[in-house]
Amino acid sequence: MSVTAVGFDFFGTLVDAKADVNDCISSMCSHLHRCGFGFNDNDFLESYRATVRGYRTKRNEGLREVNNRIWLHDTLKRMGYDVKATDPVLFSTVERYFGMWQLSVFPDVYEVLERIRQEYRIGLVSNFTDSGFLLRSLRKFGIDDYFETIVVSDTIGWRKPHPRIFQNFLDSMNIEAKEAVYVGDNPEADIKGAQNTGITAVLINRQGDEGRKQGDIIPDYTISSLMELEELLSAIINSNGS
Repeated sequence: MSVTAVGFDFFGTLVDAKADVNDCISSMCSHLHRCGFGFNDNDFLESYRATVRGYRTKRNEGLREVNNRIWLHDTLKRMGYDVKATDPVLFSTVERYFGMWQLSVFPDVYEVLERIRQEYRIGLVSNFTDSGFLLRSLRKFGIDDYFETIVVSDTIGWRKPHPRIFQNFLDSMNIEAKEAVYVGDNPEADIKGAQNTGITAVLINRQGDEGRKQGDIIPDYTISSLMELEELLSAIINSNGS
């Protein structure tokens, strides 16, 4: 069966992200103060870090994902504030957190996505705790229309490498695993996750980092730039006798 669809990771594969966590938390505190919360910032920081540690432990143990809005809700609850998880202030505060991030699209992305979509269906599968920010980023960079399906861990409730998030990608595209190729930069999340679901896994190793290749996780293919992907896809199809 021929390859008909290509899935992409987001962070580290299509975009580079930089952020100072302290600046992000400070931005949240400032916004909450403007919204009428009168806490001490150090108390908030202590509560927030405790909440984050708890959710990250659960995430590492069971690959479950929870939106940042819930992290913030639980932080404020620890501090004695009775705020509903659906309160608009939680949404706007999380926006302030991610508003401090600096994102840039890798130079090869636009040309490759434009060429790839001429022959293949394209999807996105990303681990992230706020799908709203990710979707806004896609629109900001003008690449949202390239993706037929967008699967984000906070909406699915499962993180890569859990097979459920990859299966959701396949189901939403109505394809079988052998019809898909997945491209990502993280051996554990992207390569292991895709392979465990039966999807051909391509590691993009932009920095030539040998550490990305070590361990018992071996990608089906490795590229150093997305510019190599189109030729690789043709080679994969030919090797399958399609």
